[in-house]
Amino acid sequence: GTMEGSGRSSERYETGLVSRDGTPYVLITNGWGPGFGNHTVSWEGTSFTVESMSGSAGSMGQPASYPTVFCGRYSVREVPDCGLPAPSASITSLRTGWRWAKNGNEGQYNAAYDIWMGNGTQLQGYLMVWLRDPPRYQPAGQPNPAHQGVTVANVPGTWNIWNGMVNGLPITNWVRAEGNDSYEIEFDVMDFVRDAQTRGLSVPGNQVNAVAVGFEIWEGPITNLQSVDFYVDVN
Repeated sequence: GTMEGSGRSSERYETGLVSRDGTPYVLITNGWGPGFGNHTVSWEGTSFTVESMSGSAGSMGQPASYPTVFCGRYSVREVPDCGLPAPSASITSLRTGWRWAKNGNEGQYNAAYDIWMGNGTQLQGYLMVWLRDPPRYQPAGQPNPAHQGVTVANVPGTWNIWNGMVNGLPITNWVRAEGNDSYEIEFDVMDFVRDAQTRGLSVPGNQVNAVAVGFEIWEGPITNLQSVDFYVDVN
């Protein structure tokens, strides 16, 4: 894609306005965890690189940071005009793709989609898709014994489902098995929404508020961990 909007920052909380093929997105450096140390993040369009990062997990297992690019209404006031939020009932397809590169980083981080469900303004629940499960840290909730090693319609790969509550809201996580990282994926977000509903798992809210990707990092050091390309296409 044609990437526009570039920058580089060592701020704990920096926001960058970017675009890919003319569609706007927002990047946040997002060093939100209590164990955050420092980082340097550079970006061009929806691609970004965690050039360096130090930090440690919080006492409740919180990541130190979650550098992210997103479309929709997410955790900051900026809402790019990318087609989200949108009522689930009005969405024909919500295509997304992501490619990332670990560049030698073997440590305590995931590579994850964070899909916020709600009413268009308020967040009411989370759906996460983990393309990498690190050795020592796990998704919110518990592994759901009825839904391990499952497939999702029209989506490549197999997944272990974890579900429960986080921040008082329901969360469903589809997680690649540890050591079975996926570095590139394309799918329709609504296929995950339907998968959760079919399994009787909670999907609150009647809108998709936001679709985000990035790396939840529990421990440094991290060097040149890269999100290569990301898009969302709402139809």
